[in-house]
Amino acid sequence: MAKRTFSPSRAMRRFGFRQTIRGALIIGVLSGLMMGAQGAAYAAAYPNQKDRDAFVTSLSSVPALGFMAGEAKNALLPASYSIYKSIALTTLLAAIWGLMTTTRLLRGQEEDGRLEPILAGRTTKMAASLHILIGYGYSFVIAIVISWAAIAALGLDPQVDLSIGHAGLLSLGVFLPGLFFASLGVLTSQLALTRGRALAYGLGVLLFLFTLRGAANSITDWNGWKHFSPFGWTDLLNPVLDPQLIWILPTLAFTIIVIPLALFFAKQRDLGESVLPESQFARSHFYLLGSDFGYSIRQNIWPFIWWTLGAIAYAGLLSSIAKVGADALSSSPAFVKIVSTLGGNHDDIVISFLGLGGMFTALILLVMSAVSIGSIRRQEAKGYLDTILVQPIHRSAWLTKRLIILAVMVLAISLIASYTIWQIAENTGVSLDLWIILQNGTTLVGSVLLLIGAGALLYGVLPRLAAIVMYVAIVWGFVVDVLKSFLTLDDSIDKTSLLHYATFTPTKTPDWETFTWLLGIGIFLAALGVWRFAKRDIVNE
Repeated sequence: MAKRTFSPSRAMRRFGFRQTIRGALIIGVLSGLMMGAQGAAYAAAYPNQKDRDAFVTSLSSVPALGFMAGEAKNALLPASYSIYKSIALTTLLAAIWGLMTTTRLLRGQEEDGRLEPILAGRTTKMAASLHILIGYGYSFVIAIVISWAAIAALGLDPQVDLSIGHAGLLSLGVFLPGLFFASLGVLTSQLALTRGRALAYGLGVLLFLFTLRGAANSITDWNGWKHFSPFGWTDLLNPVLDPQLIWILPTLAFTIIVIPLALFFAKQRDLGESVLPESQFARSHFYLLGSDFGYSIRQNIWPFIWWTLGAIAYAGLLSSIAKVGADALSSSPAFVKIVSTLGGNHDDIVISFLGLGGMFTALILLVMSAVSIGSIRRQEAKGYLDTILVQPIHRSAWLTKRLIILAVMVLAISLIASYTIWQIAENTGVSLDLWIILQNGTTLVGSVLLLIGAGALLYGVLPRLAAIVMYVAIVWGFVVDVLKSFLTLDDSIDKTSLLHYATFTPTKTPDWETFTWLLGIGIFLAALGVWRFAKRDIVNE
């Protein structure tokens, strides 16, 4: 039997695939569930076209809702409703995943010194980058296929009537921004000297283009600006009601131009260098480096700022349009029911709108917690934790301090967002009790602390799966919350959602008993996770 020769190209493709397949599976399942699970519920809530037309008319009267939603016309049919409801969020997730993945694969591997032994052979930097990206391409296609399969399967319901072809276009529309920003990440990985800077360059562009698309959807006179955003191209693709396949071309053209250009830059520059001139010597800053606890705080300062700004933006947007939205949509009983269920108040639609701000704050905090546990795991996987544990520092103390910092961040952001809701409500003529709102902001973190405790336990037992399971729990909670706004769910199903235990209504005194139980269980699970982490071996990549 002939001996199989070693192929560096095959090894690079396999490396790129193995490094990205887990993320592809997660994003594929998440997007498939979020886009596919809403059609049947919408059909049950709006069984006839007359009700749907009235609903769309109500939505169109409040264009500001389009900042975090699709075009109102997509709510005309159950098959396309998910485009209105979730397209903004799913395309944003796909875009962030694409950007973070390619910067990690290229500049991240180079920064960690892992490309040096590869390039010591006959493989060039350009060839290595190309084959790693091909491996990632396999994962990217698998993510699209998984999403397509989930959307198509959930769309088979006769009340939804979503064809397999339209499901495929819908899934493609979700991932087109992911392809765009994955390509941009390849380019910024050549422009910047570190992965952090490469990611920052890409995120700046991403946030600008996402905001541009949101503004174009919210302000009628600006609608044409979505022609210049990859997120807007998904809207213009209109994959279910009236597919316009030409809007696939801008993303393909960008990819075809940018990736070869980036690979050319990779060929021209030296290993460890960047296209943009940057000094390899930085002025030393030693603040908060006197202890491991101070170092952990230093690592979380900027994430805290960015997550706080995100929570304020979401809570502020929904609070600022509460009165206008309530007046415009009050003529739609079905919509009033949805908002009342999600916002936690069935007596006052304005208060329910304000409650939506609290719900989005909870979702942001849940995602932040999963990202933070993933960051803790990344420190271990990359070997950075080794340099800390060689000091006289106990493992259990290190993890406990990280979890305490995370819990404080969650509480601070929740209170800041609650105060923002109160301040905007007061400015728009809605009188609320600040003390009750701050109490709600405090108890809101109960579900988040429960998730953090579960994540800590998983980190202590199965570190590679901790963040993944947390993301699954968040998506499940989101899906259950959406379904219960349309359908009457069994109480046992409703209680499986983390959002079930939070009080969003800014006029309702929170349930401190439930909060105490959530806090106690979360602390218990976290303590088990810390204990188990101190007993297990360090698990590198």
